[in-house]
Amino acid sequence: MKTMSKVALSVAVVGFLVTGCAMLNSGSVSDESLSLRRTAVQSEKTVKLAKVEYTKALPGEAKVIERSFDNAPPLIPHSVVGLVPITIKNNSCLGCHSPAVASSVGATSIPKSHFVNFRPIEVIARNGKLIKKGKIVARPNGGSNDVYATYTKNKLYAGRYNCTQCHVSQSDSKLLVKNTFTPGYRSKSDMQKSSLINNFDEGINTIK
Repeated sequence: MKTMSKVALSVAVVGFLVTGCAMLNSGSVSDESLSLRRTAVQSEKTVKLAKVEYTKALPGEAKVIERSFDNAPPLIPHSVVGLVPITIKNNSCLGCHSPAVASSVGATSIPKSHFVNFRPIEVIARNGKLIKKGKIVARPNGGSNDVYATYTKNKLYAGRYNCTQCHVSQSDSKLLVKNTFTPGYRSKSDMQKSSLINNFDEGINTIK
């Protein structure tokens, strides 16, 4: 009886697969229906990207855009013509957004979190010893699960230097899929300003 049940089940599965393949071969599911752009997925030759208009407002004249969610990288509300690309020798964003000048020109200041190096230079070796800059050093407080971080508060951290790796320009792009996400913020000020420096290490035992 058990053998017959297994045979019946196998026949049913094979039948389902054959039926499914037949439906695909019959054209009931087209290539175009698999793409949000409604074009064939095998070829890009006929694909025409939608025209995107980026904001042309000048710095200081643009409306600050509400963040997508708490501590999300904000969109760039003004034109970036002449300001990009950012190179190792030149970052035009710093001219207005550096903390020393931001308030005087009415710009949003680079947040304190951008002056923090979250990549630890202290690591725990497999033998449980603390390695700092290639040398074994004493463990602070004798802890075994500590998280070690390095802070540079007077200089923009190199990992945050390339602004456009996270921040993009505002555009009138039309969404292919309706966005039903409702953002939440810790406070109203977080809609336009970062508070990440105050809560990035929540739940972590961090030695400063």
